[in-house]
Amino acid sequence: MNAKRHNQRTTTSIFGILLLVVAMMATTVIAASGALARGPRLDVTVTKAPVSGDGTTAGAVTDLVLTFADIDPDTSGIGIKAGGKIEIVLPDDFVNTGQGSASVAVLQGWQASPRVVSFPPPVFIWTTTVTGNTITIDMTSDYLPIDAANPGPKQVHLLLNAFVNPGPGSYDIGLKITPDGGMPDRTRDGTGVVKIIPRARPSVNIVSVLSGNPPPPPFKNVQYQTVEQGIDPDKVGLYLWDKDAVPFVDVDIVMSNPNHYRFVQQGKTVGHIRVDAPRGASGYTLTTPDGASTATIAAISGVPTAKLITQFSPDPAATGRYTLTYTMNNGNTQQQFVEVIAGD
Repeated sequence: MNAKRHNQRTTTSIFGILLLVVAMMATTVIAASGALARGPRLDVTVTKAPVSGDGTTAGAVTDLVLTFADIDPDTSGIGIKAGGKIEIVLPDDFVNTGQGSASVAVLQGWQASPRVVSFPPPVFIWTTTVTGNTITIDMTSDYLPIDAANPGPKQVHLLLNAFVNPGPGSYDIGLKITPDGGMPDRTRDGTGVVKIIPRARPSVNIVSVLSGNPPPPPFKNVQYQTVEQGIDPDKVGLYLWDKDAVPFVDVDIVMSNPNHYRFVQQGKTVGHIRVDAPRGASGYTLTTPDGASTATIAAISGVPTAKLITQFSPDPAATGRYTLTYTMNNGNTQQQFVEVIAGD
């Protein structure tokens, strides 16, 4: 009798193990199938757009940049073929009033870097549809990486005049890319978190539209520049807003030492610039050839801002990378990179 029970228990145990093995195999197959359908998850960051002073402020118009690839131009973006698409879903907390336009641009890692069919006016290589809180960008032409001047899709700029930001807090924004419309099951997705702040804060914003290179876009990438020894990089334009998202006029740059400059308005320091230079470099300077910041209208958004033109001059005898870090007191930070290489 005991032997019979032992045999039953043994048979039951073996059967249970077999079921477990089968279940594990099925799970592995499902996981493998899912891995084939979806690429690596996207690392999405969300920031205020550089053409507005209050794009992430509670109660203001929604003006965001979603970044989903490394903005270094030596790194390729995510190629999207004609028929592919990008879908972005805002939380219901963002109110779509239905009153206003949507300006959406797929950028290549810097401001004003979309590809266009023709200009002016800009005719983009995509169409945009806004349904509720979902923004869909459908590619009408291939948008693929080419070279460092055209590294491919890395960002989406959302200027949504019909949307109102919610109250202060952190909100998830979903982003999904279908690189090839012929393979709709092969997607890449991710979630970015936007922090909506209760009040605007001072901001400095590197923009390409003030650097002297004419349209059509993509404009030059002034945030990352490579020059030969003895040649200055392009001038860099900055949009400045104060703590009330008002144009930060009459701001100039004053040198404290070769590695530290200050943003100064009427004798008061309102921000700082740090210059990290390659070893052995000296005699490099940062100047404002047009003087202190003056009032202007921001490109794309059309809102009032202040512009400040800067000129960095590297040591003509040194090679290597310079990193300029611009920071506003109680505000944001932006970085500019200048790589100096040996001449022919």
